[in-house]
Amino acid sequence: MRLANKTILITGGATGIGFATAKALSLENCIIVAGRNRRHLEEAQKVIPSLITYTCDVSDPVSVDLVFAKIKDRGLVPDVVINNAAVIEIWDILNQSISSADIFTKINTNLAGPIAIIQNFIRQADQGKLNYIVNLTTEAAIMPVPILPLYSSSKAGLSAFTKSLRVQLKRSNFKIIEIIPPAVETKMTTEDLKNTAKLASPSDFALNMIKSIESGKLEYSPSGNAILLNLIRRFLPKSGLRLIDKISRKQLLG
Repeated sequence: MRLANKTILITGGATGIGFATAKALSLENCIIVAGRNRRHLEEAQKVIPSLITYTCDVSDPVSVDLVFAKIKDRGLVPDVVINNAAVIEIWDILNQSISSADIFTKINTNLAGPIAIIQNFIRQADQGKLNYIVNLTTEAAIMPVPILPLYSSSKAGLSAFTKSLRVQLKRSNFKIIEIIPPAVETKMTTEDLKNTAKLASPSDFALNMIKSIESGKLEYSPSGNAILLNLIRRFLPKSGLRLIDKISRKQLLG
């Protein structure tokens, strides 16, 4: 079940976990990277010259469909899709306002976009052989972080969609995998969330994620937080949520 000699599409693959994954898989696979930022894509290609890159905003349905049309026109048939692209926000709704357009963009990036990616992938994949759909969610999908309401709810939606898809496709050649990352050292954690705690390196996480996929696991959640959050959700849902809110507000809002 090694990820070798495959055509792999990675969204948000020019930076962070996505780029680390692309780099780890690039020696034995054809890697297609889709991302919004053309400069980031060009920088990624300088490091990994074999990358095939496409500018794509996964929050835009036209952009998603166009990328798959370009992949098809190039004669490529992806075997693996890794839905990695995501955005996050700190939003105290009583004291802050964000535009309606921004709300839609964030939800679409984290939820509607990956779903559209998956449907396009299923339609273009060779269904006669094994294919992989890998969705990166978050520990906040287990128990929401109230000060990150759009991120928590959209990623929880992606987690639910992943589980639903696994049941729908159980008799097919599609393997559905959910990845629940811990805090990894990316722009999202260090700049957007200003997390100064000890963070996992993207390269280490990517390598371990790949090993988990190759071992046949349908879910990879390496942090002990995932176990703790599942216990809190089951036994202390209300008080646990209040505690998460208190801790996260102190960390994120100061």
